[in-house]
Amino acid sequence: MPFRLASVVCLALAVGQASANAAETCSERGLMQYTDSSRTCVSSVLAPQAGNSYGPDKLGGGYDKPEGAWCEGVDGTGAGETITLHQKPNNKIGSMTFVNGYAKTPELFKANGRVREARIETSTGYSKTITLKDTPQQQTIRIPAAKVSWLRLTILSVYPGSRASDTCVTAFSFNQDEFP
Repeated sequence: MPFRLASVVCLALAVGQASANAAETCSERGLMQYTDSSRTCVSSVLAPQAGNSYGPDKLGGGYDKPEGAWCEGVDGTGAGETITLHQKPNNKIGSMTFVNGYAKTPELFKANGRVREARIETSTGYSKTITLKDTPQQQTIRIPAAKVSWLRLTILSVYPGSRASDTCVTAFSFNQDEFP
């Protein structure tokens, strides 16, 4: 009987883990220059407001002239929320591009939270905590070059917004100059 109970507990834990991943919101992109497909998934999304949406499809917009941002949609500052980049086939990367906050205007940047500390993880087992600058300027995040299928950023702490508690990111993407 103890064996059956342990099996049920393990099954319940496995189902719970699958449900957590199923709760992500993803945006698919088809054939690109160096990949057959790419997918960006986020753990939560701020509800649309004033005709604007904040899903994963908003990440990676124009770095020089951003049009939108992903904003997390949980109560509080968004600590623990994630952005995961997937690619097929696995390609070698050594850096990512990151634009902090809602960088469309200086007012929106200061009004919303920005990522201060984050954990970067890859499908190869790499994990490191980084500190990001409180700037709407493009930042490069370097990692040991490796072929990866996914890369995840987890928000650990934030620079608070002056008006809203949500945390936003304008861009997070693989740097294509790192591909073979």
